[in-house]
Amino acid sequence: MSETKDWGKEAFVSFFFLGKAPVAPGTFGSFGALVLAYFAIENIESFVGYLLLILAAIMYYIGVQIAPWCEEKYGKDPGIYVIDEVIGYLIPIGLLVIFEIDITTKIWILSFIAFRIFDVLKIWPAKDLEEMEGGHGIILDDIAAGFQTLIFILLLSQLDII
Repeated sequence: MSETKDWGKEAFVSFFFLGKAPVAPGTFGSFGALVLAYFAIENIESFVGYLLLILAAIMYYIGVQIAPWCEEKYGKDPGIYVIDEVIGYLIPIGLLVIFEIDITTKIWILSFIAFRIFDVLKIWPAKDLEEMEGGHGIILDDIAAGFQTLIFILLLSQLDII
């Protein structure tokens, strides 16, 4: 029973095992989030932005609960734990939909690249949030990167660059 339980936890934190990629697991997790958001937006008309935010909140709650197990098994802020990237990417995309921004191919590409850059650079307050204990620290820095991505995309949109 324990192996099945661990397998389920591992599937969740690695976002269906994308976090087990041999290189750049965070990028693979972010790409999984992009695919999820894309299919949700293309196939669900009503309230899809809110749905993405609710999904991110549910993932946050579960992710915080599972984080101690994951850190015990794989070490502090382990690479396999990419659910934080999924949460962080769903937030700006969900909000862009709510703000009625047309998500073009350029926005999909730029939001993905910007999110990865902000996630890696850990611009304030992301670095400070990362220092928090447990699952909150693992996830909140990616949420900060998500909001930084949102601001970047909204700025480019306001300036008619995209």
